[in-house]
Amino acid sequence: MTDENTTPAGNQDDGQTPVVKGSGNIFVIPPHPNTTFDEAQFLILLEGSISLTLEEKKRVIDAIPRLSIEQINELINIFEEEKVKFAELEKEFGDDVKKLKQQREKELEIEKIREEESGEADEDAAAAEALKKQMGL
Repeated sequence: MTDENTTPAGNQDDGQTPVVKGSGNIFVIPPHPNTTFDEAQFLILLEGSISLTLEEKKRVIDAIPRLSIEQINELINIFEEEKVKFAELEKEFGDDVKKLKQQREKELEIEKIREEESGEADEDAAAAEALKKQMGL
């Protein structure tokens, strides 16, 4: 179910999308001075969520600074429960769950590529600006 470029967030039937090796996380948790939690684990659960679209995941990330620790813990519990439920569903509806996993994985891959291209464009613009300054333009 996975290839040499992916590693599952748990085992292959863990109810989550695979995480691309070496890719890091797609999302960055904004500052949240009023709460302390395991950000790495939260991101693994969020990015591996099958039920949330990319846009919904972005909204969760954007909301973190406004959430209480109880709300964050509830989200963690929901993501953990989702893993269990989708793992159960995968046994009965394997093809459907596989398609949904592939769709969510593709969304994350596209977002990662978009971020990389944006970073490269920023670097190119900075290099061009530096070259202009060197040339006195």
